[in-house]
Amino acid sequence: MTVQVNYQTTAVIDVDPEKGFTELCPNELPVAGALDIVPELLNNHTKGRLKLVSRDLHPPKAAWDAESPANMLEPVGLPNVDIKWNRHCVLGTPGSELLDGLPPVLEYDFQVNKGMDPDAHPYGIFFHDVADTKTTGANEFLKFNQIDTLVIGGLALDFCVKKSVEQALALGFNVIVNLASSRAVMPNNVDAVIAELKEKGAILVNSSDEIIIEKLA
Repeated sequence: MTVQVNYQTTAVIDVDPEKGFTELCPNELPVAGALDIVPELLNNHTKGRLKLVSRDLHPPKAAWDAESPANMLEPVGLPNVDIKWNRHCVLGTPGSELLDGLPPVLEYDFQVNKGMDPDAHPYGIFFHDVADTKTTGANEFLKFNQIDTLVIGGLALDFCVKKSVEQALALGFNVIVNLASSRAVMPNNVDAVIAELKEKGAILVNSSDEIIIEKLA
């Protein structure tokens, strides 16, 4: 299938495309195939007028730090920290850097740095809290710029990308997810994530080639 977008009213979001989610940082949260998404993220950039990026920028000690990999996904029980994760994407370490080949952070039109508070581990780009009440400003930036459609990719499909898509849909945006520009922490969950996002109204494509820019009359 193909989907048409209006370049002027479309923005592209790269969700957490950081080295901490790749094999370059094996002790953090490596996602299989994460290094392969860069070409598709760059292709996504050609589909919209604005591009945004989010980054996990975590403190060196946080409430979600797992004692060992075996403790990952254990519940934490704090208002803004749901489960434990390996320490990842710590500010000032290689894990917090964007994937090689992507633009420098300051070349994006808008950036969101999230998870800087040791007691808050949000997943989506639009809110700093789990309840989706503390805005990051991304929604306001997009609405001010008259954006109605988003093309979303990044890491990881089953957590931060999924949450960002759900938030965007709830905020009234049309959302396209390019599956070639994302990978999942748990590949076995991909089909369920795709089905859930489709049910909520997202459009999913297999590559950027399926996103067509409308030609003006």
